[in-house]
Amino acid sequence: MTNETIAFVRGKLRKIWPGLPSTRAAWRRSVTGTVKDVARLTLATVLGYLLTVKLLPPPVDLTGALTALLVTQASLRGSFRAGLVRVGAVVSGILVALVVATFVGLHWWSLAMVVLAALLIARILQLGDGGAEAAISAMLILGSSGFEVAAQTRFLTTMIGTFVGITLPLVLPRRVQTTDLTRDLQRVALRLRSVYRDAARYLTINPMDAQAADQWLDSVRSITPLVAQADLVLDDAADLQHLNTRQMFEADVVPLLRGGLDTLERTTLSTRQALAIMRPAAGSGTLPDDGYGDDVRLQIAVVLGAVGEAIEAYESLIEAEVSGGVVAAETELTARLAKLRIARNDLSSVMLDDPSQSELWVRGGSLLSAIDQVIADIDLAAYSAIRDSWRSSQLGRTLPAGPIGPRIRSPWGLLAQRRLRERAARAREEHPEGSHEVGSEETTVLMPAAS
Repeated sequence: MTNETIAFVRGKLRKIWPGLPSTRAAWRRSVTGTVKDVARLTLATVLGYLLTVKLLPPPVDLTGALTALLVTQASLRGSFRAGLVRVGAVVSGILVALVVATFVGLHWWSLAMVVLAALLIARILQLGDGGAEAAISAMLILGSSGFEVAAQTRFLTTMIGTFVGITLPLVLPRRVQTTDLTRDLQRVALRLRSVYRDAARYLTINPMDAQAADQWLDSVRSITPLVAQADLVLDDAADLQHLNTRQMFEADVVPLLRGGLDTLERTTLSTRQALAIMRPAAGSGTLPDDGYGDDVRLQIAVVLGAVGEAIEAYESLIEAEVSGGVVAAETELTARLAKLRIARNDLSSVMLDDPSQSELWVRGGSLLSAIDQVIADIDLAAYSAIRDSWRSSQLGRTLPAGPIGPRIRSPWGLLAQRRLRERAARAREEHPEGSHEVGSEETTVLMPAAS
């Protein structure tokens, strides 16, 4: 097959399947995640059956195995906490089906009654999307329960299956994939950088026109859905982090990445403001006709290119922070911010060369203000404040490059760290003057049990 044919087939498949993996690594992650989930579901079903056989007398009832499968499926779709909501929907549907199957049996009107009752209970309990799961679970149990099995046995098998379905995701939880989180952040940063790069290249050799400005604005607007998608991924990761026994000693990078995403979102808005300021200057087709000269246009191109490079360095710094190594990334961001400030000052000097053009200063001054806002958003000092606050909340936890402070090796250490953080927060509230404040640095001294 030719490359054109492969590209055509991939384009058609993406329309049918929007989440189609596009790279070999993405395929590997997708297949690996699917295999692990299927293995958990199979293990839950087998455990539900074995416990039913071992703990209850004959005849063998598959209700426990089916309940374990349904509850585990509900818990694996999200975090354990979010899974409990779905567990409530599944268990309520199962209990309704057991009552009807025990006293009435399977008929068309009993099926309607089971579905109606399951949906009503889900609405009353405010289970949201779990209403459909409650009805489906009720129908499956109603159709699978044999009439020769006693109601007490059915209830016990249901409880066994529910226990397996709740316990297994705690023992074998899903992991928060840091690479997926940083990939979404990188996608937003690279898309934003490409807008600045394209605008800089265009202005280097061409005068500004309305069509080019509109294209750049459309490109910036297309970043908003990417930010929303990345925010949803971070929300799911934050849920998975709670009660995650596999990652209880690992640092929670979600707050740091969320701070970086918020910064990029603000930068996107500042970019739209800057491009909108430039857009009226393109009304008659070229910048010189609107009061700008070639020197100003070329310097604007330099500034836009420097902004794009600084945004890329900012994202690289956050990515390096997640892995634990930040020295080189900090140096790179510092250098690019310094280059950006020099380019910004040069642009101001070029506009100052012709003070008689008041309209140039009005538009150029607004553009400089928008650029200053972008610099303030990705400034290293502002990021350091966010980073320090995050690191103080993750003392003792580990990153790929090593622990943050003294390493915590037991759940008791986590509890001690949490108590000390709460104590420091109360001290700051009770003594806002700071004379009796317990700072985050002191927790490394006050945690001998956690070392």
